[in-house]
Amino acid sequence: MNFILQDPGGRYQRRAAAARRRFILLVCLVGFFCFIAYRMGAANMRDEEAAYKQQAAALQAQKDDLEQKITALRSTVQSTQVRYQQLQAQYQQDVPSGVFKQMTDAVKQQLDDGIKPERLLYVIQSVHPPRGCTDPVTKRFVMQTPVYKGPHGNVSFGKGAVTITGEGVPSVNPSGREDAWYDPGKPVTVTFTAAGGKSATRHGLLPIEYSVVVGKKEYRFTVAAGERSFIRVTSDSCDAP
Repeated sequence: MNFILQDPGGRYQRRAAAARRRFILLVCLVGFFCFIAYRMGAANMRDEEAAYKQQAAALQAQKDDLEQKITALRSTVQSTQVRYQQLQAQYQQDVPSGVFKQMTDAVKQQLDDGIKPERLLYVIQSVHPPRGCTDPVTKRFVMQTPVYKGPHGNVSFGKGAVTITGEGVPSVNPSGREDAWYDPGKPVTVTFTAAGGKSATRHGLLPIEYSVVVGKKEYRFTVAAGERSFIRVTSDSCDAP
């Protein structure tokens, strides 16, 4: 009892010292675990960073490879387009078209029919460009119809070398009755009669083109619609080939 009374603060000091040691130990343990956690976190971050860098390098390599392939494909496409254009130009140059194809087909047909190549070549080479051509002249006449058979129903060229007549379909007015003049939007029949009496007929929609050789002249005609009831015929002539 006397000991307790004589040393009342010693026990409390020891308890305080023990508490401080426990606190310091606890702080050290917490610091140690924090340090361990930090080192582990840092190591994990370094590992993840390395993995990300490796993945980024792999993706960059794939990107570079794809870009090279795209560049190669573009080059191939451009080369193919150039080659296609060359082949198309060569095809258009080598394969006949238009009038040239018609001439080629006509020559082939003549050869198939038994015409000798030498004869056909002679005929082709004997043809020369038009010479002695006259200026075009335009005349008109009244187109005949089943309703109208009046005058001025023909026209002549070359001082009567060729006479042209025609017949069309009557126009229909709003009341449904047929008019005397022809309908230029429907097929017509045009007859070309030479001075010797030989005639040729062309039937179809206007304009109609026709050519005929009379004597030493070749007459060329273009028949088109004119003013109401009229047909316009434009003609020129050249020396016959």
